[in-house]
Amino acid sequence: MLERNLVLLVDDEIDILNLFKEVLSVNGINARAFTNPELALEEIEENHAKYKLVISDIRMSPISGFEFIKKLRDIDPRIKVVLMTAFEIEANQLKEVHTDEFFNKPIEIDNLVQLVKRYVGQP
Repeated sequence: MLERNLVLLVDDEIDILNLFKEVLSVNGINARAFTNPELALEEIEENHAKYKLVISDIRMSPISGFEFIKKLRDIDPRIKVVLMTAFEIEANQLKEVHTDEFFNKPIEIDNLVQLVKRYVGQP
C-alpha cells in the first residue's frame, strides 16, 4: 500500500505557490502545486491515495476554496485540509467545510513548515 505523504498546494497566486513548494521541498516534504482548483481536483481524483494534506486558498477562480474543499471531501475525506486567506473570514464559513486548520496570509515560513510537518508526520 502506498504511503500518503504528498501535500497539495492550491492558490491562484503563482508566487505564493512557488515559495511554499520550494520551502517544503528544502525541508524534505513533497508538494505539488496548482493555480487552478479544478485541475487540482482532477489530480486528487486520480491520485487521492497519495495525498495526506491539502493547503488551499479561499478566494480563487473558477471555484472558491470552499467549493474545492467540499468536492475534495467527496473524493477522499481522509485527506487533511488547511485553508488560508489574506482576507477576513467568518468562523461559521470554516465550520461548513470542516477544515482541519486555518491561517491568514502572510504566514511565517517556519510556521508553515511546522504546520505541514504536523500533518505529514515528519520530525
